[in-house]
Amino acid sequence: MMRGASLLGVCVGALLSVLFVMSGLFGLDMDALQVNLDAPSSSRQYPTEPTTAFPKAFDRLVLVVIDALRADMVLGNEAIGHHHGEDLSLFMPYTTHLARSSEHTVAYIAHAAVPTVTMPRLKALTTGKQPAFLDVLRNFNSKALDDDNLLARFHQAGRRLVLYGDETWLSLFPDLFHRHDATSGFFTTDTVEVDTNVTRHLQDELDPTMQSPKSLDWDVLVLHYLGVDHIGHLEGPHSPRMKHKLGEMDAVMRSIRAAIAAQDARRDGLPTLLVLCSDHGMTETGNHGGASIEESSALLLFVLPSTTTTKKKTTHRTLQVDLVPTLAALFGLPIPTSNTGKMLTDVLDAAAAVATPDALRRNVAQLVNLVRWSPADRRAFETTTLPTLALDDALATLQTLVLQSDGSEYNGAAIAAGVACAVAAAALAVATIATTTSLTCTHAALGVGAVVHMASLGSSSAIENEHATWNFLLTSLWFVLGLRELAASTETRRSSSHAGLVRRLGLLVLLAATTRVLRSRNQVINFGRLNDLAPTTLLDGSAAPGFEYETDDSLSIYTTRSLLDTAAPIAEQLVAVVVVAVYGLSRTHASLALGASFVAGLAAVAAFHVDPATSVYAHLVYGTSGLLVVAAMWHQHVLPLEFAAWLLGLLLQRASHAMSLAVLALQLACFGAYARADVPVDVVAVTGLWLSKAGFFALGNSHLMTTIDISTAYTGLTAYSPAIVGGLTCVIVMTAPTVVLLATVGAVVARRRDVVAVVWVVELATFAVYSVVVYAMRFHLFIWSVFAPKMMYHMAFLVWHIVMTLVVLAGTRASTTPRGPLASFPLVAGCNSRETYEDDGPTRDLSC
Repeated sequence: MMRGASLLGVCVGALLSVLFVMSGLFGLDMDALQVNLDAPSSSRQYPTEPTTAFPKAFDRLVLVVIDALRADMVLGNEAIGHHHGEDLSLFMPYTTHLARSSEHTVAYIAHAAVPTVTMPRLKALTTGKQPAFLDVLRNFNSKALDDDNLLARFHQAGRRLVLYGDETWLSLFPDLFHRHDATSGFFTTDTVEVDTNVTRHLQDELDPTMQSPKSLDWDVLVLHYLGVDHIGHLEGPHSPRMKHKLGEMDAVMRSIRAAIAAQDARRDGLPTLLVLCSDHGMTETGNHGGASIEESSALLLFVLPSTTTTKKKTTHRTLQVDLVPTLAALFGLPIPTSNTGKMLTDVLDAAAAVATPDALRRNVAQLVNLVRWSPADRRAFETTTLPTLALDDALATLQTLVLQSDGSEYNGAAIAAGVACAVAAAALAVATIATTTSLTCTHAALGVGAVVHMASLGSSSAIENEHATWNFLLTSLWFVLGLRELAASTETRRSSSHAGLVRRLGLLVLLAATTRVLRSRNQVINFGRLNDLAPTTLLDGSAAPGFEYETDDSLSIYTTRSLLDTAAPIAEQLVAVVVVAVYGLSRTHASLALGASFVAGLAAVAAFHVDPATSVYAHLVYGTSGLLVVAAMWHQHVLPLEFAAWLLGLLLQRASHAMSLAVLALQLACFGAYARADVPVDVVAVTGLWLSKAGFFALGNSHLMTTIDISTAYTGLTAYSPAIVGGLTCVIVMTAPTVVLLATVGAVVARRRDVVAVVWVVELATFAVYSVVVYAMRFHLFIWSVFAPKMMYHMAFLVWHIVMTLVVLAGTRASTTPRGPLASFPLVAGCNSRETYEDDGPTRDLSC
């Protein structure tokens, strides 16, 4: 019990470390823990300012948000520097003509800051404030917005707001909409109803004859279309379905503009302003969340009445938050107090009813109050600098000052507490390890490798290419083990030992080969666009399966191509199922029930890949996996857990990753066969950890959240469930680490429970070092695009290790053999020793 209690203490220390560091770096608060201590939304109090003192140019606003509409989809490839690929603006001809040629529009490429996911971007579009990086987690469970915002200002001014589309708006502004009909933005397999449910309301809300009562009782109409985003997640931006969807959105824009013109002709009062924008863009794989050009290049298009004329220039670039003060000026509203945007003068000039200099002075005064000044600096700026600047220059200067970090958002004490907890937990893990073997050259190689990896985390380029680090370390380890075998063979010259030597060296060669093959799944070339890399495409212009990342230099990934380079993904998936079946059945031996369950689950996986429209096959896989987890708990053995992970991985991973899973199974079989020889279990543990990291990257993951693939997390589902989809997404991301560590560390944990502590020492030491690195790099140019996302993955890995540790401890009993038919399972990995470990320590020396 003592060893198990120590491991529980390690888990508690790791969890505290994550919470402290998350609080210090990302501003973790009670809201992030889903504890809502705020007052009810109806009692929220915003600053009250006069709402009628400012002139306005419009009295109605139609805000069309097309989720994930990348700027080049309207403005053309040259807008964001695309050199390759089909020009998607060809499929939105009307909107493209408006943006490029019309005298009544002003178009911008609006930079969306990280995280480029919907909820944080909507907060930026309504408050003018850059969201916190931690909002990427809150995106899946949005809470009511407390910050001063533009919609609240409209509501205070007596304007009536109507919403159709993404329900995130209702989560952020639950009490502000006069009428609404919202749809879920997370059920990505729905690409039709999410948009038709919005468009069907337009015949009433935008009735050209104004006969419908609904066309008379709104002042702000928000239309949020989700189809483009959903198709991007499923098929990428160049799929046939995406082209059709862009054409549909183009027709919607045409009908909306025509209806607004007809309504304005019948209405008294000021005209209606139409604004088309997107919350973020998408990569060439259809994902988003990072800081690449493709993800951050959103669209912002002001469509003014035909009575106005704009000065057409080349496409402007601006910040997404600049929309907020601009709309406030156009509608005569106070600027939200936390706004960091600056007014867009081209739009204000076109709307002649607004006095541009007066509006800019309001913006300057608001930003001056937002800058963290010392009293002397503020007096100097207001008396010396400000009078000498033009208003545009003053706004640009103030916006730069506001957006600059002075470090006050970081909590150094919390980060120090997190590092201390990690060090203490690592020390406890070291104390838990039973020291029964002397250190060897292999231990030294592993130690040097761990130090090399920690040192590499101080470089943004090394983080972007971390998979290369792990593959280098693994290849070096196989070389060291080969030298170890050769050195040992010189001491024993028996013929039988030579046969064993050849076998072990052959296994090491196979391990090196599989490592190289898996590495080829993720070839990294920085600055791919500068190297003029051409994409591999199909006849319809879409990326070939496995080549989706090829021109996505935002990920610095050259290719994640299929290992067989075929156009038959189903064949690859079936081959992977067969390979994993052979791998698994070779380990079940006397347990007929377990083998039959595993084969049944694999048959359901194969049937689903052949006929993915039949969701019952996916349900069978889920059910079989659940039974295997129960079997693992009952028989107290981890092998059923590993089989469950294999089933879910084969079901949920993309087709382009199928052969990677097959090679990973071959790699584990080779390592298991090699580890049955004279290999200490602590070496098995650390090597298993390295293999899990390399496998993580081999399945298409990176340091960026952009590579998190949620499209297959809806497999077999008919509705969106945050818990289920979130859980399946975790399975997709953690497939390789789960199966690898269960096959290596899990295989020996029943005899050496302290082997789990070996993994914890490495992980906690790395986390402590990287926490210090991130704090030191808090002013670095790439803090939010490289270091912060990597830290989120580190935290996720620690939490995942906590869960895995608890599951393994619950599913195994130290110094016992498993109950029931699993009792005869051989250990595939780990030292082939005859030791027996009690909770209080070893009772016999290792034979290796």
